[in-house]
Amino acid sequence: MKSFRFGVAAAALCIVAPAAVFAQQTPPLEAYGDLEAIESAEISPSGAHSAVVMTVQGQRLVMVFDATGAPKRQFVIGDVKVRAIEWIGDEAILLIRSETGRTGFRFGNRKREWVRANVLPLSESSEVVSVFADQNRIANAIIGFHGVRQVDGQWKGYFGGFRMGKRSGEDPRILDSAPALFEVDLRNGKAEQIAYPAQWPVLRDWLVDGEGKPAVTLDINGETGKWQIDGPGGQKLASGISERGSVDLIGFGAAGDTVIYQTFDEDEATAKRFEVPLAGGAPARVYETLVQQWVSNPYDGRVLGVVDKSRQPRLENADQQASAEKIFELFSRVNVSLADYTPDLSTIIVRTSGNYDSGSWYRVDTATGNRMIMGLERPAIQGQAIGKISTFEYTAADGLDIEAILTLPPGRAAENLPVVILPHGGPTAHDEPVFDWWAQAFASRGYAVLQPNFRGSTNRGESFRAAGDGEWGRKMQTDLSDGLAALAEAGIADASRACIVGASYGGYAALAGVTVQNGVYRCAVSVNGVTDLETMFGEELSGRRDIFMNGVEQLLGEDADLDALSPRQMAGRADAPVLLIHGRDDTRVPYAQSVLMEDALEDAGKDVTLVSLDGEDHFLSSADTRKRTLIESVRFVERHNPAD
Repeated sequence: MKSFRFGVAAAALCIVAPAAVFAQQTPPLEAYGDLEAIESAEISPSGAHSAVVMTVQGQRLVMVFDATGAPKRQFVIGDVKVRAIEWIGDEAILLIRSETGRTGFRFGNRKREWVRANVLPLSESSEVVSVFADQNRIANAIIGFHGVRQVDGQWKGYFGGFRMGKRSGEDPRILDSAPALFEVDLRNGKAEQIAYPAQWPVLRDWLVDGEGKPAVTLDINGETGKWQIDGPGGQKLASGISERGSVDLIGFGAAGDTVIYQTFDEDEATAKRFEVPLAGGAPARVYETLVQQWVSNPYDGRVLGVVDKSRQPRLENADQQASAEKIFELFSRVNVSLADYTPDLSTIIVRTSGNYDSGSWYRVDTATGNRMIMGLERPAIQGQAIGKISTFEYTAADGLDIEAILTLPPGRAAENLPVVILPHGGPTAHDEPVFDWWAQAFASRGYAVLQPNFRGSTNRGESFRAAGDGEWGRKMQTDLSDGLAALAEAGIADASRACIVGASYGGYAALAGVTVQNGVYRCAVSVNGVTDLETMFGEELSGRRDIFMNGVEQLLGEDADLDALSPRQMAGRADAPVLLIHGRDDTRVPYAQSVLMEDALEDAGKDVTLVSLDGEDHFLSSADTRKRTLIESVRFVERHNPAD
């Protein structure tokens, strides 16, 4: 496990000023993979303080500033994998982090990413508190975070956790197959169970109201998909059957007397969102909008409104609506997201990204419109070194309209360029016209980079996402090469000079591009990619019937020939050199997937290189290994598909 220490640095830090320096030369590749300044920010409920995770002169910190931007406190956190920070009133910060380790308990001796949390108090006289760390009857791991609430003047945190116990003569062991819900006093770490766990096959989730009560419970039967939502008194609010278990609790309504939940209709291939009274009865409303972001009060779970797919705010309160509109008007020339906000939206932290912007963070007073720069993500390349970002639309071979993100190399005409096709992971995800560190690194070396939002992506509603079901290695794959052909037809790219690069599902797509497909790419780079569908998903497809198997089967296609879709099994067809990069601590796609692929390609006499990333997980959380991934992948593409 990685070390985790706190300390106060010797000198105070100032807020990072906007860079007056614009890079005049091509920056080193490391600059694209490293977050040299700010990487996340949160604001306290009163707006009196803001907290940021940032790196200064190689030192990783959580910094606290007051409303004027003056530094108040800082914590040295080293190489901890930060997953989120949350304010505990104006008094402390909740740092949520993860560590890779062996499971033991009832889960077998395999690696898992364990989530843990620490309370960082602003008062120097208060001690750091570790959630669940000193509890004899609770395992030291967080299985779900359900918010921070102020109850009777005290701040409480709500976490899922495994109950521990022992029988006569036995060592302590986990008692349940699912987590219980605990209320934790964030001053001292004292934990109290407030809701019981479900037992398999039932999966359980909760919504905690503003008074710290588990007011809403969602139960899903993992075998049948039957689900039910119960209200504060145990009364049934809604129920149904979802073959894939696609039911989610969103939050309470703006008035606090309703609950909003989401289901997926398999027949209509669409997500449906309902708001129902906590007292029971017919739905008060059905949300029809494509939701980009839910805007919620983090201290009572009430949904204030949404930002829709067209990036327009739609909030319940007229004053808050005006505040949100002002933000989007202020930053209309770049891609903007509401990173955090006070519950009344009087102060908002905004993150921007796009052309000439490699990631910037602002604190905005919505009453006056005054904005203060908090920091830059990559000051070394802010400005001229950023390749132009735009959307590129094309039509797939079967007539489906596809939208892609196109990044062009700075300082080069968009004519007959070499190309990198960069499919996203997921595959239920999508790329947006924002600064992408991997895409920009390739563009800085002279490549046009195309990131297709192929069928199965989440950028155009549920029917488009569902169009990817059963299309692994099929139309999801040809959507990528159709994008390459469209770039060539537009005169932007030379289709004979293309490589394919990706991570996770994108890594699978990269390998499938030179095995399942042929004659398209000069090389392929897979980072933490799936290579053999049978060994990856075989357990889910072993004949059992449950919501996990149903989801995998729907994704891959019923009765799919997994060997014909697996790059490992098709290694003998590989028609281009392959670079495999994989984290040894990957708990999402096992490291063995790349080892199997390397063996298969070597046995077939193919050109293959495997780069192992010691201590790295699925998400490239470490700056050092992220930078190494950049260097290895770019150099490999330059060797097999030169830009000049």
